[in-house]
Amino acid sequence: DIGEWDEVLRYVGSTLSEADQQVWMEILSDQDQLEQRFAALGPLPDGAGEELLRRCWQMALADGVGTDIEASVHDRIARRVGVDLEHVAHMRETWTRQAHARAELTVSLAAMFVNLDGHLDFHEAIHFDNLLERLPIPVGRRVELSELLHSPPTFDALVERLMTLDTAERVRALHSLVPLLRASRRGGRERELFFSLSRRVLGSQPGEVERLLDPDANNQ
Repeated sequence: DIGEWDEVLRYVGSTLSEADQQVWMEILSDQDQLEQRFAALGPLPDGAGEELLRRCWQMALADGVGTDIEASVHDRIARRVGVDLEHVAHMRETWTRQAHARAELTVSLAAMFVNLDGHLDFHEAIHFDNLLERLPIPVGRRVELSELLHSPPTFDALVERLMTLDTAERVRALHSLVPLLRASRRGGRERELFFSLSRRVLGSQPGEVERLLDPDANNQ
């Protein structure tokens, strides 16, 4: 699905050389090659298994929901890397709750940005709806959150809520806003606010997020 594929591309593009990116794009399109790579995995460094499983479950949630099939695949990975399945099941519940909290905050941020100038245009509404559809949010709750388009939270309130998340979750929330901001036809004020927000909630680490929106951001 598109949300999962976007997440894959973000991993591939941020961690691999250009040559290796091409190799892995071919592997990712071939289930047999993936199985061969999985079977050939060497032992992980001590303590790395849970972080790997956290990232895998984030991938499962990228299209909005973690299914029973994805949970069974996740268990298979857990067995391969030597992590207790009962512990993994508990952590999936925790990671899903965290993802829901981040997703609802992301929607709130999007509502604030698209209403920044007091006018909601068609393209912004479409991107808001697309964002809402691919976030890990129960269907019934999506209907309620869609009302934020008409009564968005304030900037300061959203900064306060973002600061309750860990740094990685803050970065993910900001990443989710990038397609919407790129699509805006009135991006000046929105880009300035995006940079301001990233500085407020990431402290000395805004570069990664700012480069997504503007490759020249670090030179400003």
